[in-house]
Amino acid sequence: MWYNKFWFLLNSLFAAVLLFVGSIFLLGCNITYKVRNQHNDIELINHFPCGKVAFELVGKGNSKFKFKQKFDIENSITLLTDSLKVYYNDVEVSKKFDNKNLFESELEISREAALEVSFELEKGVFDGDTILIFANEYIRCNDKSIALDTIIYSFVNNLRIQGVNDLD
Repeated sequence: MWYNKFWFLLNSLFAAVLLFVGSIFLLGCNITYKVRNQHNDIELINHFPCGKVAFELVGKGNSKFKFKQKFDIENSITLLTDSLKVYYNDVEVSKKFDNKNLFESELEISREAALEVSFELEKGVFDGDTILIFANEYIRCNDKSIALDTIIYSFVNNLRIQGVNDLD
C-alpha cells in the first residue's frame, strides 16, 4: 500500500516538472527563420549599373515578416518606395519601411545601406501559401528606372503526420 502512494507521488512530481519545463520552453520560443525564394535561395542578389542589392525574407513566428535589403552601391541611387508591393495569396498586404519617414515616397542612398520592410499577416502562413514581392521602377540609377523582378516565397510543409496532414 505504501508503494502505491509513493508511485503516485513520484508520477505527480514527474508530471509537474514536465509541465513546468514544457511551459518554460514554449514561452521562451522566439522562432526566427529565413524563407527560401523561387530559386531555393535564402538570399537573392541583383546587380545593376550603380551596384548591387541583396534581398532576403525573414519570418518571426508564423505571421510577422521583414523583407531585408542590403545595398552596396558605387553611385547614388533613389528608391521609389511607393512602387514596392507585397502580396500574400494574391491579396496586397500593407507594409512599413522601418528606416524612413512615413511621408517619404523617395529615398536617396549614396553608400552601403540596409533597408527593412515589415509586414504582418492576420492568420499566418500555411502549406501552399505564397508571398510575392515586386516593384516597377523601384530603383532610379543614372536617370534610368530599374524594376525589381518578382520574388516568390512559397511555404511547403515537409513534415507529414500519418492520419493528420498526410494526403495518402
